Amino acid sequence: MIIIKRALCALAVALAAMIATGAWPVRAAAQDCRPERRAEIAESPMGNVPIVTVRVNGLPADLLFDTGAERTILTAAAATRLGIVAHYEYARHMRSIGSAVAGGSAKLRAFDIGGMTTRGFRVLVGSVSLPIVDGRPLDGLLGADFFDDFDVDIDLANRRVLLYAPQSCPTDAPAWGEPYTTIAANRSLHDRLFFPVALDGHRLAALIDTGAQLTALDASSAAALGVTGAELARDPVTTLRGAAAETVKSHAHRFMRLDISGQVVRDPVIMVAPLGLQDADLVLGADFLRAHRVWLSYASHLIFLGRP
Repeated sequence: MIIIKRALCALAVALAAMIATGAWPVRAAAQDCRPERRAEIAESPMGNVPIVTVRVNGLPADLLFDTGAERTILTAAAATRLGIVAHYEYARHMRSIGSAVAGGSAKLRAFDIGGMTTRGFRVLVGSVSLPIVDGRPLDGLLGADFFDDFDVDIDLANRRVLLYAPQSCPTDAPAWGEPYTTIAANRSLHDRLFFPVALDGHRLAALIDTGAQLTALDASSAAALGVTGAELARDPVTTLRGAAAETVKSHAHRFMRLDISGQVVRDPVIMVAPLGLQDADLVLGADFLRAHRVWLSYASHLIFLGRP
């Protein structure tokens, strides 16, 4: 027994010495806390919206990178080209601007993105309205159902999106050397991260939507802020398009101040439209993301917003 106690004592002394000198155990713990990169995806801007190229069942497909969409969806034409058979016995739905998209469900044999392969990933197949690239329509959109298994580094200024394994450290942090703001978020029933912001002193719920070309505010929320119909009538008019091919008239209205966890945007021009979203009043679109690096951590319900 005395020999065992002496051996344990010697082991404890050795471990203490290793910790004091910065030896392996402490370094290993630090390395384990580093975000583990799984994929780096090149992004090609079309207008303001980001496009990514993936391989579906071994064939290339161009998708709109859309964190605001609940589900990943392929057009019927793309499904035919890619050899995908969809099942329509039970209709599936995905929320869009003011409506929902219904479609069949399909399981992919292989989905390759940024050097990473996923098997058995399920997508919707249905009618969506998507932009034209090089004379042909996009094949679909890549939604939050794919990204919610990762930490997502959205770096549109450098035309890339990086995927990391969910962090398991006591203090999560992005894999950046630049300063950032930490935002506590909630996860909605539609698998989107929403968080509080203040617009002209009024508290609102916001979400990050890479698929939205422009930052937009729901018309009912604008009315609650005191924006009148007469004011909107003097604003420039443009059209927003949802995934179900619906068009929504919007007004480009100038507000005084947008506060996102202490980061302030002054005199922002925000589109006002009847968005009809169930989990947010304000959508921060690609115009905002081109100037702000964002890290979405679905597992920890945190958002890290880079400081420009």
